[in-house]
Amino acid sequence: MKWIALTVVSLVASVTALASDTTPLNEALQKLVLDGRFSGAVVIRDADGVRFSEGYGLADPFSARPFKPETPVDSASLAKPVTAAVVLQLVHARKLDLDAPVRRYLTDYPQASATVRHLLAHSAGMLLEDKVEPLAGKTNEMIMKEIADQHLPPIFAPGAEFMYCNTCYMSLALLTEKVTGIPHLTLAQELVALPKDVTIRPLRLADWHERAIGYRRAGDDRIERADSYESEAFYGSGNLSISASQLAQWGSEWWQSRLAPIRALATTPARIGGKTSGLTWGNWYCATDGQRCYYVGHHEGFHHMLYWDANRRISVAMVSNNTLAPALQQRLQRALVAFASGDSRTGERELRTELPDAPVQPGRFVLAGREAVVVSSDATGVWIERRGLRYRAFRAGRVGTGIRYVPGLDVYLAGSPDGHLLWLSLYEDFDATRGVPQ
Repeated sequence: MKWIALTVVSLVASVTALASDTTPLNEALQKLVLDGRFSGAVVIRDADGVRFSEGYGLADPFSARPFKPETPVDSASLAKPVTAAVVLQLVHARKLDLDAPVRRYLTDYPQASATVRHLLAHSAGMLLEDKVEPLAGKTNEMIMKEIADQHLPPIFAPGAEFMYCNTCYMSLALLTEKVTGIPHLTLAQELVALPKDVTIRPLRLADWHERAIGYRRAGDDRIERADSYESEAFYGSGNLSISASQLAQWGSEWWQSRLAPIRALATTPARIGGKTSGLTWGNWYCATDGQRCYYVGHHEGFHHMLYWDANRRISVAMVSNNTLAPALQQRLQRALVAFASGDSRTGERELRTELPDAPVQPGRFVLAGREAVVVSSDATGVWIERRGLRYRAFRAGRVGTGIRYVPGLDVYLAGSPDGHLLWLSLYEDFDATRGVPQ
């Protein structure tokens, strides 16, 4: 019953503060909180500044501290587009060459044939961080040295395949520091307009004040931590301490002059072995027009999104700490974009529509526009092939969920009783009538 008591305390405070705000977006988010499905913050900016800024539920469910738009969170992978932007600014300034071998800048890098471009595209074939676990207390340089000291071959030939790669972005952060002699965070603030009060998280969680604590509901109204890890010292791939307000501010920079020189390249789909990746060179998921882009961060109980639309001059930031259900994650993101675009009806419909919790069946499926994708499985897991590239599809929840999530495409996959493929991304929606088995 402790969970219920704490939630009611938070909701009373939130509803009192928001009594004058009756927008459909606020009402929809309040309902999610009342249902125990969301805690976090949402901030929307447009050309005139902040248009919407509210916190919901609890930043700390153990002390009943409410969530605010200024509450710092563990950025998770939302650090990656920041790192990519720094790299692209250095390329624009002719201080870096994307097609140069990484060893030109990092002499001890383990793979002689890997280029900076391969790192950006998650196609370097670099060993993953699980090869140097535990990571506690290890800096970027220490992690890179441990990988090099193992003298293991790459997972695949650099530039040949896609494999979501945290160590690639740790390498990029270290590389930019070696090239400039300037700390990574300072580069991000000076070169790509990351807000000055964003920090890299402290080593000790006890020193990370007023932050959001990740948690999950364990049943019987009990809550348990699903939190950031203790003693993480690496950066570039994650570990920014950032708020919804700061994320939205950085999103708004993408239609302004500071980032104009790199926007075209940052929003161009990456190429891997002559094939089009689901991610851009700036590590964004972009619509085909290149004007609407977003990225997500997911770690333990945290799930965040930053979206921006350069034509409409809108940025949307959402952060959460309550282990959003897999069936809600993409639906909530789609709803927020709809609400921010003035389409409340679509936003409300998205939140009413559940993604079925059904396993994905292997096979070849024809999607909208007659595009075919292939779902397969082997001893290493479930894979999806799209436009000639293979991506690993991970189980989206801890226990009992059939929904799969695909990094590199940001697609949620599920099956249907009649053998169709259900496919959900921010820009596409292939339902059971269109994900037809072939």
